[in-house]
Amino acid sequence: MGRQEKLLSKLIAARKVFPWPDLVTLPSQLGYEKKEMEGSRVRFYHPGRDALLLLHKPHPDNELTGGALKSARAHPKEEGWL
Repeated sequence: MGRQEKLLSKLIAARKVFPWPDLVTLPSQLGYEKKEMEGSRVRFYHPGRDALLLLHKPHPDNELTGGALKSARAHPKEEGWL
């Protein structure tokens, strides 16, 4: 099992928190481009699939929680990565 599969499994298994650095790594491994936007918004775009994941960088902690985690967990399923 490669790093990409381990991160996908870790993301799907996450119930309350997921480290932001791991989330940034995963889309880049899947071919997404990261673009910092105004404020804490971050856009991950996959040009070949025309897929978009828009999140807010967590602060003050460096972990996704709540609705952002739910969106991050749903996106790989919707795009067929799982």
